[in-house]
Amino acid sequence: MENNSYLFKLVDDISCIAKKSGEIFKNAHAKNVDKKLNAHDLVTEYDKAVQDYIFSSLASLYPEVILVGEENGDLANYDVENVKAFIIDPIDGTSNFVNELSHSCVSIAYVEYGKVLAGVVYNPYKDHLYSAVRGNGAYCNGIKMQVSDNPLSEGLVGFGTAVYYDELIEETKRIFGEVLVKCSDLRRMGSASIDLSLVASGSFVGFFETRLCPWDYGATILFIEEAGGIITDFSGNKLPLNKKSSVIAGNRTAYKELFDIIKK
Repeated sequence: MENNSYLFKLVDDISCIAKKSGEIFKNAHAKNVDKKLNAHDLVTEYDKAVQDYIFSSLASLYPEVILVGEENGDLANYDVENVKAFIIDPIDGTSNFVNELSHSCVSIAYVEYGKVLAGVVYNPYKDHLYSAVRGNGAYCNGIKMQVSDNPLSEGLVGFGTAVYYDELIEETKRIFGEVLVKCSDLRRMGSASIDLSLVASGSFVGFFETRLCPWDYGATILFIEEAGGIITDFSGNKLPLNKKSSVIAGNRTAYKELFDIIKK
């Protein structure tokens, strides 16, 4: 059984760190932009500065926990299935951040031996703090979240384009086209952590993307499960925390509809 008092304190701690981190990039001015995988995959000095702040803050509070972040190397170097770890995205939605779209967030997941036990996502532009402790529900600014009951035909679906990976573009286009005619509408907003949090809150009935990293979805696995939804890879398997994966999420009705489209 998880130690809930420990986890509640941990969520309070990482909530404070996430809020301070969000203020760092919310108030950013000039940005030095570099490219990682290709011209679509951007990184700024703020991604690195925010991650450094999060790492130093967490290390001082939880020195026994491994720190895994988007800006510190290959996932294969971290055996997150067999350790205690924080999985961190310092700025999810870097392209939005670079282009001043005011739709980016901080994501911090706490994992023990391959199981997400606590998590926080913070959108500083809206001051939305999403948080959860396993077995105790998921919340946005203290209000309990619940997935929507609506089918695809009565709801919005969030999605990502996996634009970093040329080999996945045609599959993304196929799924997009088939979902578009069956749902109320689609939204491509540029931050998977926020999109998946919106599934948990009921604003989206579902979400899909052909490839994401664990720091994109780590905390939101817990949000969606605690809010009564389902989140898996495209084959219906549990999402991995040590490698990239496809992602499909939704309430039970919309998830099945998306799954059937994707598996065609």
